[in-house]
Amino acid sequence: MTTNSMPGGGRHKHRDPEELEAKPVASLDSSAPAPAIEVALAGAYARAEASKIEILGRADMLTGEQLAQRLGLVRATVNNRRVAGKLFALDFGTKRGVRYPAWQCDLIGETAGRESFESVMRALATVSAWSRYRFFTRASPALGGRTPIEALKRGHGIESVKAAETWASGEQGGA
Repeated sequence: MTTNSMPGGGRHKHRDPEELEAKPVASLDSSAPAPAIEVALAGAYARAEASKIEILGRADMLTGEQLAQRLGLVRATVNNRRVAGKLFALDFGTKRGVRYPAWQCDLIGETAGRESFESVMRALATVSAWSRYRFFTRASPALGGRTPIEALKRGHGIESVKAAETWASGEQGGA
């Protein structure tokens, strides 16, 4: 569970989509309608799952073999780098394996870019893969309104690492 700032300085907790899983709606009287909050949560869980499936099915989500080919590596090296936290992947289920966002190919092509990307990955090591995905793909006030992907492409490694550290500490959104 992560914490986010609210207008006026308050704080609220919200769940990471990876933490959202279908939960049975229980009540003392099985003939009684489910409380509205439970119905709303069940709907949120279903939408989160549908969103994950949509993201993982996009053409820019690569298999290990596809990423290896783009990077000029063998699939085993890609997998070893993923396990070591040097490549980012999202789980697509036990039978389908993992998917690698294609955008990271642009970030790891040069030594300096790869080192910055790996530093960001280390800073995000304590958060879920879906939280990392949101971090990379959403504009950040700490990065001048750019996404971390854009910032890393422009050589803003130090700023991106700081933004990742802020994100991982639960201060999502930064500054």
